[in-house]
Amino acid sequence: MIKFSPLTQFRRRSRLYMGRSIHTVSPTRLRKRCVYMHMPKCGGTSVSEALYATVPLHQKIGILDSVSIRKAMGVLKADVNNDIAFHDEGDNADEIAAFREQLLVMHMCHNAQLIHGHFLFSEQAWKHFGKDYSYITILRDPVKRTISNYRFDKRIGHFFGDFDEYLESDHGRRQALHKLRYFSGMATVRPDQEAQAMALAKQNMARFALIGFMEDMDGFARDFGKIFGVKPRIAHYNGAGKQDAPLQMTESQRRRLEQLCAPDIELFEHSRRIAPGLMQQELKVIAA
Repeated sequence: MIKFSPLTQFRRRSRLYMGRSIHTVSPTRLRKRCVYMHMPKCGGTSVSEALYATVPLHQKIGILDSVSIRKAMGVLKADVNNDIAFHDEGDNADEIAAFREQLLVMHMCHNAQLIHGHFLFSEQAWKHFGKDYSYITILRDPVKRTISNYRFDKRIGHFFGDFDEYLESDHGRRQALHKLRYFSGMATVRPDQEAQAMALAKQNMARFALIGFMEDMDGFARDFGKIFGVKPRIAHYNGAGKQDAPLQMTESQRRRLEQLCAPDIELFEHSRRIAPGLMQQELKVIAA
């Protein structure tokens, strides 16, 4: 989690509430309900705040806050009040994913205008609310994103081993497969399940209204505006990983990392091919 100075926090919150206040009295507001499936380490801090600012004050925002969820799981399941015992890529990945799904559906039942957080694609949520919400996400090069995950978890004490240990761990493999896991809805994907998960992931990816890319936030904001009727103003905060020196990898480590990320690399390339068509299809639905 990025730590901001009190002045920066004040400015961020002022920008958010100013935006919400403006859209409360303005006729320009989100024309559709939105679910933002936030892939870890893909610019979510900047994007989520910009999207919150598009929602009028009298409409609900559903937020699945990661730290709060991990702490809640620790309290309820292990009688500890910290965010370490239950980690999304740890041994309890399936259990915490199920809890997040419950929170997602709860926010949908509460008629939230915008829902944002780390959660896997839910077939149950889609079955009951897919016609009520348009799904969006932002993706990033899988290798760069996994390196960012590793450095972040090392910094905050969620992983203590070196990079070789990370590459051989279940923790590292789950993080290398974020796209596969999130789009398939499978919290844990064994090697013999990758083909099944890939088919599910591509099927669910086709249900999205908008897939953006971290290196083109301006394009994402433009396309979001076309679909939802309000163009978000995305601030550019310095990512947490930028304070670190570049990770030095051996050629063997890079090959191993690319091998782990292979399913996510396939999905990333697939998303680039289908993203323009998804948006055009959504615009046709809106026009109809």
